[in-house]
Amino acid sequence: MKKILSIFFIVGVMFAKQSVTVFGASPPATYFLYSLNPDLIAGINYTFVNRELEYLRKDMNKLPLIGGWFGQGNTPNFETLIKVNPDLVVTWNFNNSFKKVDDKLHSLGFKTFSININSLEDYSKAYKDLGLTLGLKSRAEQLSLYTKKSLDELKSLKKRVKEKKSVYYAEGADGLQTECDSSVHADLIEYVGAINPHKCPNKAGFGRERISLEQLILYDPDIIITQEENFYKNVYKDEKMLQLKAVKNRNIYFIPKSPFSWFDRPPSFMKILGAQWLGNIVYKDIYNIDIEKRVKEFYKLFLNVSLSDNQVKNLLEGE
Repeated sequence: MKKILSIFFIVGVMFAKQSVTVFGASPPATYFLYSLNPDLIAGINYTFVNRELEYLRKDMNKLPLIGGWFGQGNTPNFETLIKVNPDLVVTWNFNNSFKKVDDKLHSLGFKTFSININSLEDYSKAYKDLGLTLGLKSRAEQLSLYTKKSLDELKSLKKRVKEKKSVYYAEGADGLQTECDSSVHADLIEYVGAINPHKCPNKAGFGRERISLEQLILYDPDIIITQEENFYKNVYKDEKMLQLKAVKNRNIYFIPKSPFSWFDRPPSFMKILGAQWLGNIVYKDIYNIDIEKRVKEFYKLFLNVSLSDNQVKNLLEGE
């Protein structure tokens, strides 16, 4: 980790250190930290795979593996966390569920900062808030301004949508798991002016609502998006799925997911780009943007990666 001379306040306490360290208590928090300044990251939640490392710093897996609160019941290795002893732990305030996490961390003597990134609209302010706390005001302003301008553009374009299309988010190997229309896991669909056909109350928990093939046939979506490689590879060979309008018209799209998903699981700042990608897919005549150029700009600003034309092509094709 690069040595940084820092003198600033963290949650009311002044630090003057050569190596200020921050731990993200879950992948969304760690990803958020990475976009601000990867030099500050004290440890990782899981070992990054090659698909992720292609667009990240290659030394990320050399950081201590601490774990975190994510998935279905995962918790950090407290012994490692205490040994690493970060100056600050950033938690994701997902529906106020992280109060218990904050309480646990406080009981161990850690200072915490909770970020609210439950919707796209939260990201611009979250960058400013954490950036100010970490003494990264200029960098945070850059990311916040890009986020606000991009979302303002999307909201303006959304107003031009007259005939809404339905978009089904297919999860599971058979594509018969999905998310409620009110879920944070599928919020980009309605954000760009499309319809999520699976109407249901947002339930606390992991999501992945199970539906029947008959229900999907009744939904008969215009477009299907997925992160499931097996489903994407086999959907056009499945005779049952051939009943669907989206399959007949070959409107099945694989969600880009490198280094992190542009859409979901886990939610991250990549959704800012994902919203532009999805709008361009669903309403090409309205969201008439140069998506290849947008991808290059985004990766350079948020990840400090200069993409080749071939890399952009691979990303958009889900490779």
